[in-house]
Amino acid sequence: MTRIKLILVQILLLVPIISFGQVRAKVSLIGGDDVPQLKRQFETTLETVLLEMNKLQKKTGDINVLKQYFSPEALETFKQYVLQNGAYTARKQYTPLVIAREKGQYYDVRSITVKVNLGQTEASDSQNLIFTFARSGQIVSVRSMLPNYDFQSVISASKSPQDSVMRGRILDFLEEFRMAYNTKNSEFLEKVFSDEALIIIGSVLQEKKGTDDVYKGSSLSSSKVKLIQQTKREYLDGLKNRAFKNNSFINVRFDDVNILQHEKIPEVYGVTCWQQWASSTYKDKGYLFLMVDFRIPKEPTIHVRTWQPNPFEDGSYVSLYDFDVIKFE
Repeated sequence: MTRIKLILVQILLLVPIISFGQVRAKVSLIGGDDVPQLKRQFETTLETVLLEMNKLQKKTGDINVLKQYFSPEALETFKQYVLQNGAYTARKQYTPLVIAREKGQYYDVRSITVKVNLGQTEASDSQNLIFTFARSGQIVSVRSMLPNYDFQSVISASKSPQDSVMRGRILDFLEEFRMAYNTKNSEFLEKVFSDEALIIIGSVLQEKKGTDDVYKGSSLSSSKVKLIQQTKREYLDGLKNRAFKNNSFINVRFDDVNILQHEKIPEVYGVTCWQQWASSTYKDKGYLFLMVDFRIPKEPTIHVRTWQPNPFEDGSYVSLYDFDVIKFE
């Protein structure tokens, strides 16, 4: 009798561990009432995806069972995020907002909160994901969410319906860009940076006399900054061989996003934001500027990337019109 009781206790102790990996979160979307069938499909798909995510975190899942729910690119992003970061559901019930995009061609399900393993990185272990569905019901993008107020304020600053669409795409791109650091996705970064990209790491330090190649094509005063220019290869190799290799988790946050459309080349946008970078080996905060070419909307290209820890003495920072955009080949 004693032995039977002991075995029973051991089995009961295992139940919470087993059941945790099998948790099926309930998803009830807010909005989407004009497309009730799609709404139910999105809810069912997300519940299945989140359940498998929990199984993967416990090493009992199989990413291949999710192929029917994702585009190949979105599935690879989701796979990298879950397996590298040990992501699992933070709640038993989710009530996220579903937002129609581009006249109902796509639907964003925003703010699915998950927990991640940060390793030695000092940051919140709660991360908010966005799942974008095509009208077919397939997930075509998984991204790390920017703050909600950024999304709403940036979209509302549009000058035209087309500019509003482009601003939404730019925010999507920023979320994907941020996700690339979370997932250490070197392939994505290789793709989005132009081979001739101007990449500048700088700080406000001292007056610099004279000019050199770093300043060509820029109206930046040499007295404002000390710049270190890197090639695409130098920048990406540094990320891959140092930052990605030496840190279990990299948390990148973009705040105060400002988007400016070029006056003469409407497909070119300047994106400025306050970037916070946190990893187990390095932290910094500063102004990030990207010049992004959207001539091929689904294949944006970064031509300029600069960073500075503080604004210049006059309160300004690097912007779109500090560079003379002549033409792109």
